[in-house]
Amino acid sequence: MSSSNWCFNYSACRYNWNTCPKDVVHDVRYNDASAAWVLIAAIIVFFMKAGFMLVEVSFAKTVKERRNVVIIKHMDAFASAFGFFLIGFDTIARYSSRESAHAHFFSASNPLLWFFKFTFASNAATVVGGCLVTNTYKLRLPAAFISAFVISGIIHPIIVLIIWSDVSQSISPYRFCVGMLPDYNCTLAAPSFLKSMYVLDFAGSGAVHMLGGTFGLVLCLFAKLEEWRQRRRNATGVQKGTEGGEEVHSEGFWDWMYPVSGGDEAVSEAALGVIILWFAWFAFNCGSTESVETPNPTSSGSQQDPYYNIPAIIAINMIMAAASGGIIAILIATWAQVRLRASSINANEVANGVLSALVAITAGCPFVDYWGACLIGVIAVLVYHLGCWLEYRLDIKDTARVFPVHGLCGLWGLIGTGLLVAGPESECNLHATFEGLCYCELRLPPAGQGERILAQIVGSLIIFGIGLVSSVLLYGALYVIPINPFVWVMSKIFFLNPKQRDGNYPPPLVYEGGWLLTSPNEENGVHPQSAQSDLDPEPDDTEALAGGITVQGMRNEYGAVAVDGLQRRSRAGDEEASSVPRTPRSGPGSGTAKYGVKGKGGGEDQKLLLERSSDDKGL
Repeated sequence: MSSSNWCFNYSACRYNWNTCPKDVVHDVRYNDASAAWVLIAAIIVFFMKAGFMLVEVSFAKTVKERRNVVIIKHMDAFASAFGFFLIGFDTIARYSSRESAHAHFFSASNPLLWFFKFTFASNAATVVGGCLVTNTYKLRLPAAFISAFVISGIIHPIIVLIIWSDVSQSISPYRFCVGMLPDYNCTLAAPSFLKSMYVLDFAGSGAVHMLGGTFGLVLCLFAKLEEWRQRRRNATGVQKGTEGGEEVHSEGFWDWMYPVSGGDEAVSEAALGVIILWFAWFAFNCGSTESVETPNPTSSGSQQDPYYNIPAIIAINMIMAAASGGIIAILIATWAQVRLRASSINANEVANGVLSALVAITAGCPFVDYWGACLIGVIAVLVYHLGCWLEYRLDIKDTARVFPVHGLCGLWGLIGTGLLVAGPESECNLHATFEGLCYCELRLPPAGQGERILAQIVGSLIIFGIGLVSSVLLYGALYVIPINPFVWVMSKIFFLNPKQRDGNYPPPLVYEGGWLLTSPNEENGVHPQSAQSDLDPEPDDTEALAGGITVQGMRNEYGAVAVDGLQRRSRAGDEEASSVPRTPRSGPGSGTAKYGVKGKGGGEDQKLLLERSSDDKGL
C-alpha cells in the first residue's frame, strides 16, 4: 500500500499487508483452532449468568426475593435464545448475511457464530434484572420474558446492524474491509466525514452494557412512577420527605452509599459473583477476536501479522483497567470508612468499582495503550460514583446500581476509546484487530482525534436513543395494559379456582396493575380485595394456646400469621413462665400482660404479642 494515498499508512507498524487471500470468504472463516477458541469462549461467556445471579442474590433480603432473582435469570436465557434464533441473528443483525442477501427467518446459518453472538445478546437482557431486586415493585415474570425476547431478538440486533455489520449504510469499521465497498478506493478523493465515520465498540461497552443499563434506568423510572401513583392514592397522612410513611434519604450521600454497618449485602455471594464475572469477561473480550491464527502469515516482503498477540493485549488491558479502578475504589471506600467511622470498608462498592472498569475497557480493549487502559479504569470508578449520586438525588431505587455500572460506564468506555486511540501503537493494534476479523486488508480512513471523538459521541447517542425510545415504548405498553383480565381468562380456561374439600372455593385470582410490575399486596401474599382488612387483624387472626393464652402475630411476607418458634407451654410448665416480666395493669379490673417473644416466620424475626385477660391466672 502506497504511503501517498489517504488510507492508513502501515509503514510505522511492525507488519504490512501485501496480498489478500483469495480463498477466504466472509461467511466461512474459522479453521479448527479458531473454531475451538470461539466455542470455548462462548461457553465461558454464557457462565457470566452465574456471576450476575450471585451478585443480584447478594442484595436480596428475603427467600422470595432470592427465588425471584433465580427464576428471572433463567427466564432471560429462555427468552433470549428464542428471540435471537427466530429473528435476531440472520433477520435483523445480518451476522451471516451479506448486504445483497435476503433476510433469513428461523435460521442459524453459521452455528458457531450464532452461539457466540447469542451470549452477547443474552447478557444485554440479563443486565436489566438487577434493578428491582429489593424494590417494592418488582418485574413480573411475563414482563421479564417479553423484555429479554425484545432486547435480544430486536433491539440489540438493530444496534449490531448499525455499529458491527458490513452494511454500507452502517457506521461500522467492518464496512471498510476490502471487497465490502466496490467503489471504495484509497487512490480516489478522500470521502467526507459522514461517509468515512465509524464507531469503535470492540466487544460491547455500548451494544451490550450501555443498552442494558438504559433499559434498566427506564424500568426503575416506571417503578418510581408506580410508587408516586400509590402515594397519591394514599396521600393522607404522608408528609413531605416520606415514601409510604417511611423516611427517604434522611442521611447524606456518603452515608447512603457507604453505610456505617458496611452494607446489607451478602459479601461472600457478591464477591464470588464478581470473580466469576471477571473470569468470564476475559472470554467476553478476548474471544471477540474470533480467531487465534494469523490470517496472512506468508506475505512476501512483510513481517508476520501480529494478530495472534491481540487476545493477550486485550487481557493485559483488562487487568490493568480493573486493577487501576479497584485501587481507586478501595481508596474512596477507605476514605468513607474513616470519615464516617464505619466498622469496615464497604467491599461491595469495591467490587462495583472493578465491574465499572471492566465495562468501560470493553469498547477499546485491543486498541488503547496500557497506560490508556489504566486511565479508563480510574475514570470509570469516578463515573460510577457520579451515577450513584444522580440516583441518590433523584431517589431512583436501583438495587444493583445497573445504570451507573453498565449505562454510564459503558458510555465512558465509548468516549474514552475515542480519546485514547491516538498514538501510532494503538493505531497499529486497531488495524491489526480488524484485519484479523475481516480476514483481509483493512483500509480504514484516517481520523483525527476530534473526528474520532465526534464519531464515538454520535454512536453513543444512537445507542442511547434507540435504547431509550424502545424501552419507553415496551415498558410503557406493559405498564398500562392491565393483567387482571388475562388472569381471569386463564383461570377459567385452566380451572385455577377448584372447589376445596370443605366445599368452598378459594378467593378468585385478582392482580393489581399492569403486566410490568407486581404490587406490594401480591409480594406480601395478601389478597388485594382484603388488603385493607389485613391492616387491622380480626379476632380470627389469633390462635388459642394452652392455659387460655391467645397469640396474635404480625403477618409475614406470605400473609400468614407468624407463630413459628413460640414455645407452647403446658399447664405443668406454666410456673416457669412466671418469671417473665409483665407490664403493670392499666387500670383496676382490667389488665393485659404483653410479653415480647422472638420467633422466626418466613425467614424473618416476627414479634409476637402474648395477651392474657384479667380473668386468667395461668401466668
